[in-house]
Amino acid sequence: MLLKTVLILAIFLGMLVRCSGKGNSNLSGSGPPVQQQDDQVFIVDQTGKAWDVTHARDRYQMEPELFQYGLGPFAITPVLDPVMLSPGDSLYPAAEETFLVIGVNLFNNARAYPLGLLRCHEVANELFGNAHVAVAY
Repeated sequence: MLLKTVLILAIFLGMLVRCSGKGNSNLSGSGPPVQQQDDQVFIVDQTGKAWDVTHARDRYQMEPELFQYGLGPFAITPVLDPVMLSPGDSLYPAAEETFLVIGVNLFNNARAYPLGLLRCHEVANELFGNAHVAVAY
C-alpha cells in the first residue's frame, strides 16, 4: 500500500515538474521579438525560430508586437500510446473520486483521458482499432 501511494505521488510530482514553466506565452505585454525582412514580418519564439506573420498583419491588420507566442515546435510532448486502466486494476480510481476527463467512444471502445494529464501534454496519440486518433485539449 505504501509503495502504491509513493508511486502515485511520484507520478503526480512528475506531472507538476513537467507542467511548471511551460505555458509562459508572453503574457507580460512586452511582445515577441519582431524582425522585418523586405515586406515580410516575423516574430521569433523562445527557441529562436522565426514565424512569418505577414499575412496576419496585411490581411487582418494584426500588430506583430502584440502577438502571444509559445515555446516553439516540439516543446510540449504528446502522450504516446497511453495506458488505459480498467476497473479492478491497482491504480484505477475509486468510485467516489471525481475529476474531469475527455471521453472518446469510437468503434465501441470507450476511453477517458484525465485533464490533469492533458493540461501538460495537450495531445494523446491513440489507436482505436486501425484508426489513428489525436485526442487534443
